[in-house]
Amino acid sequence: MAVLAKTYGVTRPTIYRAIRSFHDKAQEVHLETAAVSFTVDRSTLLAFDAFTERLGLKSRADALRRVCRVPVGFLSPDPDLAEALRDVALELSAIGRNVNQLVATKNYEVRRGARLKLTRPQQQLLSDLLVHIDGVSAQVRQLEAKRASETFQRFVDGMSGVVDGPE
Repeated sequence: MAVLAKTYGVTRPTIYRAIRSFHDKAQEVHLETAAVSFTVDRSTLLAFDAFTERLGLKSRADALRRVCRVPVGFLSPDPDLAEALRDVALELSAIGRNVNQLVATKNYEVRRGARLKLTRPQQQLLSDLLVHIDGVSAQVRQLEAKRASETFQRFVDGMSGVVDGPE
């Protein structure tokens, strides 16, 4: 502090007051804001920069401020998606019960000394279950694709300022 005071021709208490004043002003400015810091790998950062450039954003700071404002609702479940997933869960539960019944029957037969062999109706049931599982899997993929597409479009709209929140 003595070096600063001598360099600028002031007293040490003046330097301390200036530093305190600067810190007090900095604290006032930061009452309404908060700093955010995180680390990403270089390829992620380059992809983010390319995306924000396509959107015409001037800086990473501007892009990240928008990212923080845009996601309202992104983390809360979409009611239609939630209902569709409940339906899928019910279907999977029914499939699971059928498989459990088939396995329980076969386990009972094996414990009684019988060889593990599927009857025609059991083979048909297993075949139907596999087809049904493929159908449910396709449904889930379709729901995921639809949700991802809608979420991405809302994100792009928000980043482009279409649904920009308050500054």
